[in-house]
Amino acid sequence: MISNQILQNTIDGITSISHTELCVADTDGKAVVATFSENRDFSDAVREFVKSPADGQEVQNCHFFKIFDEQRLEYILIASGGSDNSYLVGKMAAFQLQGLLVAYKERFDKDNFIKNLLLDNLLLVDIYSRAKKLHLQINMRRVVLIAETGRDK
Repeated sequence: MISNQILQNTIDGITSISHTELCVADTDGKAVVATFSENRDFSDAVREFVKSPADGQEVQNCHFFKIFDEQRLEYILIASGGSDNSYLVGKMAAFQLQGLLVAYKERFDKDNFIKNLLLDNLLLVDIYSRAKKLHLQINMRRVVLIAETGRDK
């Protein structure tokens, strides 16, 4: 799960550039992070939107967007304003947050770490720090098996 600080920094940056107020809510409708100046309650609207099959819709003069993590709904992004500009900003912010979810998940994935290690995509400093974060023993002997299948399979 991505930290709230990263979410807040991201939507703060997008809001400062676009001047569109944003809110990220969980699937229960509780605001996780927001840039709205006033407290607005979107809980009922978010719960209804979660049940709908749509990936985006306009409710209460705001655009709602679903943010998925591997086919699982994680967050709802709310962009204030009913204009085409707020729709565009909301769509771009939702795309950015979805990319952050993937990147943050890969950062703490042991399989991804081992693949990058084998492909020599890591600096020596990064190898030790990420191994420590992933609770991998550094001085342990390891074996990698590569299996090649025939073309007909």
